Amino acid sequence: SDVITIVPWETYQRTGDVGVLEENYTSMKKWVGFYQSNAKDHIVKMFTHGDWLQPYSTHTKDERFGITSNKLIVTAHYAHSVNLTSQAARVLGFESEAKEYELLYKEICDVFQERFFDSEGRVVEGPETQTAYLLALAFDMLDEELAKKAVPHLLEQIKLTENHLRTGFLGTPLLPLVLDKIGKTDLMYEILFKETYPSWFYSINQGATTMWERWNSYTHKDGFNKGGMNSFNHYAYGAIGRWMYERIAGVKPLTAGYKEIEIAPIPGGPLTSAAATYNSPYGKVSSSWRIVEKQFNLDIIVPPNTTAQVSVPGNIQEGIKVNGVELEKNSDVKLISKTKNAFIFKVNPGSYSFESNY
Repeated sequence: SDVITIVPWETYQRTGDVGVLEENYTSMKKWVGFYQSNAKDHIVKMFTHGDWLQPYSTHTKDERFGITSNKLIVTAHYAHSVNLTSQAARVLGFESEAKEYELLYKEICDVFQERFFDSEGRVVEGPETQTAYLLALAFDMLDEELAKKAVPHLLEQIKLTENHLRTGFLGTPLLPLVLDKIGKTDLMYEILFKETYPSWFYSINQGATTMWERWNSYTHKDGFNKGGMNSFNHYAYGAIGRWMYERIAGVKPLTAGYKEIEIAPIPGGPLTSAAATYNSPYGKVSSSWRIVEKQFNLDIIVPPNTTAQVSVPGNIQEGIKVNGVELEKNSDVKLISKTKNAFIFKVNPGSYSFESNY
């Protein structure tokens, strides 16, 4: 049901269309109100399908439901919907309502971390699961100190599975986003390229050409899964596509509708090249990179009436070439900073090629 807050907000982020928020804002508020009517001291008790189809679930009644605490799941989504409604209110100019929802969000977070986490950042209600930690970290529900303490517990849960995911429909979309946030991009690459069950390449190796409802909807050994639900065109695990665009290719909006764009690929795993294009409201955004003999080459297209912040991996102690020549003063390309291992540029519309020593 949280689609009523999530979909309008995500659509606005990708299109910049305020109309989708205007059309749905009243419904977003009503949904939050329904949560409030089912909450006691900000903890929500409502039906949920849980972290649906969590692999190796030990649920006592129905393994499809996963084992993450239902109250934790629903309360986290309550907070998330409140937070998105607050942000929508601010975009629409309803500042007083935005502040009210922002205050409510903070109150829910305070109760959430007190109820579901101990002082060392460990989940204390229901079994520890990857998804329990992912919800808390993805929705920013823990204070800064507790969030730092929770990270090792999440990584411990992943290590226990030999760096495989144990997330269902709710946790899987959050896994790459959280690992990226905490600087564990290499770990996400490892999970992405696993070929043993459960993983994306496990399905591919069983013949998948579409995204399946289950990792093992079909196997060469056992044929069609006998589980009763067995769609061969299902989005949930396809959520990895967002991370592939935003991190492997490196293309994502910095402001709603791609008026300001980030192009910041981080190579990893077995990849030596990647490319993606995205049809933004302003035109095609393109990012294409390859590594050849320790040289990183990045070709980009920035559409008209936008600007881009471009991060080029490389040895910052050495030079970098832009359009075939050493970096020099250029009105369209401005070096604004350097990180440990990347050059950061502000770029105007156009096509550019960057070359760095990698």
